[in-house]
Amino acid sequence: MRVGVVSNAYHPDIGGVETHVRRLCAGLAAAGDDVEVLTQHAARSTETVDGVLVRRFPLTVPVRDYRVSLPLWRWIREHADEYDVLHTHSYHALVSFGAALGRHRTPLVFTPHYHGTGHTRIRAALHPIYRPLGRRIVSRAGRLICVTGAERDLVLRDFPEAAGRVVVVPNGTDPRPVVPGRRPGVRVILCVGRLEHYKRVDRVIRAMAPLGPAYRLDVVGDGPAASALRQIAGRLGVAGRVIFHGRLDDAAFAGCLARASVAVSASAHEAFGMTVADALAAGIPTVASPIPAHRELAALAGNTAWIRLADPEDEAALADALRAAAAAGRSATPAPLPTWDDVVAATREVYSAITGLPVSSTGVGAGGR
Repeated sequence: MRVGVVSNAYHPDIGGVETHVRRLCAGLAAAGDDVEVLTQHAARSTETVDGVLVRRFPLTVPVRDYRVSLPLWRWIREHADEYDVLHTHSYHALVSFGAALGRHRTPLVFTPHYHGTGHTRIRAALHPIYRPLGRRIVSRAGRLICVTGAERDLVLRDFPEAAGRVVVVPNGTDPRPVVPGRRPGVRVILCVGRLEHYKRVDRVIRAMAPLGPAYRLDVVGDGPAASALRQIAGRLGVAGRVIFHGRLDDAAFAGCLARASVAVSASAHEAFGMTVADALAAGIPTVASPIPAHRELAALAGNTAWIRLADPEDEAALADALRAAAAAGRSATPAPLPTWDDVVAATREVYSAITGLPVSSTGVGAGGR
């Protein structure tokens, strides 16, 4: 099957959607599909990554939150019929609107990664204004893939006309070595994600003060809130125990995972919670904000996973949960969460249903552990 995947950004750009798209595309290619990623960047380029052809189109509007590449929109309009299916990602990026334009007859699959609101005051205010454009994408899509039931409920709340076309395919996890027991020395708390205000990393930094010198916070990721977060750490007198690693490659990130005693996500909005899932898959005790996606993920992980939901607005409760997680020690068995092979297999079934084309049996989707 020839698949065109439309994404706001792609590897080496880092983020939850970028990770989802990269793992999905690599798996589709491994399963025998002919996959092309259509994305946007500062300059035009074409390269092959993980067996996937990546076409990057130059930005017309380079503003971070409202990036637009008209050359990408033109490519889709002129070449959409060359693909058996188009799969576009993210309601919160204008690139998906470009994929829904035109009169092409290529079946469209839409994975919205939907939060139901914007991540800044301005974006939240613009959200209702953007909704008619979002409705165009939803109406054009033959199938919508949500990564949790919580996300599906948000989509159906705002777009009830999508009923009957939404399927839930949870995100996958990467296989990680499971090393049980307590980490020696300083107890390292791992916080991973794009440094945006809605991720509430500042609440985790504030919890470091009552935890004391036996704890260190590793912050992995970058973003517009990075400077403000460093200032908060300095004002609280914990700058020496809060390490900002920035963006890391896979090998360096694996080292952070190996050192971690605890993982934490204080995010206010998530469609899934990939950093929480990856931590649980590695057997790391995890503290997460009690948002619907995290609650669903905790249920999916089952009773064998150590996860506690704590309100990040309650500094004492968050610090207590982090202490308890560090004391619990890492599990000897990973949480039984879906793998990316499972995601690929389920997504290919969606493609088959919308195109009428059969999918070959390759063993992908067997679980990957």
